[in-house]
Amino acid sequence: MKTMAEELREIPAKKKIITSVEYDCGRKDAADEVFATVTGIVTDHLDELAKITFDRNEADHTCRVELTQNA
Repeated sequence: MKTMAEELREIPAKKKIITSVEYDCGRKDAADEVFATVTGIVTDHLDELAKITFDRNEADHTCRVELTQNA
């Protein structure tokens, strides 16, 4: 059985795929590591990327990454 996301991607129309991930880092150095890892992944996939947003909340040590891919 296909997931809902897989079925939505199969609709034959031009689309952008938006993915949002929130990381609970727990401490500042973990947030730094998440940022470095995200940067590396994005660098490897620049041709797929339309937009990326990286929000970092210093108070609760969370990082939110939202990216838009051309599909």
